[in-house]
Amino acid sequence: MDARLRCSGERAMSPPAMPFFYLVLLMLHFVGLALGVGASFSLFTLRKASVELEPAERTKFMLRALSVSKNGSWGLLLLLVSGLGMFFMRGPGAVMAAGGPAFHAKLTLVVILCGVAGYSQVLGKRARQANGGPALAKLPAVGSASLLLGVAIVIAAVIAFQ
Repeated sequence: MDARLRCSGERAMSPPAMPFFYLVLLMLHFVGLALGVGASFSLFTLRKASVELEPAERTKFMLRALSVSKNGSWGLLLLLVSGLGMFFMRGPGAVMAAGGPAFHAKLTLVVILCGVAGYSQVLGKRARQANGGPALAKLPAVGSASLLLGVAIVIAAVIAFQ
């Protein structure tokens, strides 16, 4: 039995077109999206909320707020695993053809986001070890880049799979 999804002649959301396991992967993909992009939005808001704090208090606050970034890391992992599962269930050729240039752009942005997320984790570890310092000062720019990349990936995915 072919595990690939059928794409033509059937409604995309009908049971023959979307097996149960594919629907589970899709739901996990959306949970990962909520975790990942939600963490970026949360950290952005927390940074804005900490502007009025004294520098020492702001440093202490942001070091604690870095724990939110773990949600982003788990979300990215969930997105990668579920995305690859859906990709191979549908078949790489079918997905690349159906997604077109917008899907290629999405994949490129995901690769860039993985690099930015890794750099963010390194900076977070350095900031925790140094109780702030230059690594903590770099995190707002990296966090903003993560947020913009996350939103751009969502836009590219919507365009690719409309």
